[in-house]
Amino acid sequence: MTSARGDHVRAVVVTWNPGIDRLTASLEALLGQTDGVVIVDNDSSNREHVRDLAAKFDRVDFIGLQENEGIGSALNVGVERALGSTPEWILTMDQDTLLHDRAIGEILESYELLDEGTRESVGVLAMRSPPQSSSPWIVRYSDRLMTVRDLGKFIERRGVITSGNLVRADIARRTRYNEELFIDQVDFDFCFAVRREGNRVLQMKKNSMDHLLGEMSIGARTSHPFENAQRMYYISRNSTYLVLRRRMALRFYLVQNLIFCGAYVSKHGATSIGRCLLVVARGCSDGIRGILGRREYRFLEERRS
Repeated sequence: MTSARGDHVRAVVVTWNPGIDRLTASLEALLGQTDGVVIVDNDSSNREHVRDLAAKFDRVDFIGLQENEGIGSALNVGVERALGSTPEWILTMDQDTLLHDRAIGEILESYELLDEGTRESVGVLAMRSPPQSSSPWIVRYSDRLMTVRDLGKFIERRGVITSGNLVRADIARRTRYNEELFIDQVDFDFCFAVRREGNRVLQMKKNSMDHLLGEMSIGARTSHPFENAQRMYYISRNSTYLVLRRRMALRFYLVQNLIFCGAYVSKHGATSIGRCLLVVARGCSDGIRGILGRREYRFLEERRS
């Protein structure tokens, strides 16, 4: 039986130009609940600061990549290192995610209360974060599209974000993250691969972490997260690539694009509609043609006022 404590859990944190104060708080929370942490740095401009921070803690390994190889590649490197200590679970984390007190203990205790057949079928246990703003109906609708069924303290889902995921070690050994996508939708592609093998992705209903999603647009009446043009490109490109290979549902693909485009235009105003459409069109075109990996088109650079 899996321990309800974190002494059989090894965390992997991917960093890229992180805020050191936030990363410090994240590491402190992780070390209080896991057997250790592996940091994989994607060639940050402040990599030496990240290395120095890691050296201040016991049970923190640091791996510095020579270039930004993307989230999938960094996760694969970190998971391989973390598996060397033979944990039962691998916890994947973003650099700015903070675990609540006893988050790991509570989710594993709830997991142990599931019936044996359900426990054996679980591949991923996902934590949940409170929304950063009030969610419009279309965001709530997209969330329902990812829901499979209610399982008491958990919801079975088709996909979850990578941060805050406990991945069963045997599945982590045989299921790799898609390195071609570079960034964005790596999480949903991984969940698809886990579910294709007949395993379940469960998300706990109780909020157990604080996760920052995108940048925040602060308005007089409402605030909401949004993504810049570079991230919009990767989202549309990788989503198109996945939906054409039946690794993402078409309805979710369409709704997701509407959400991200709406958030972008809400942030930048009606004059940004043309630019938004151009970014999405290029992303869709590259996704259709299978042009993946890291792309740095000049037209994706945000214009400064």
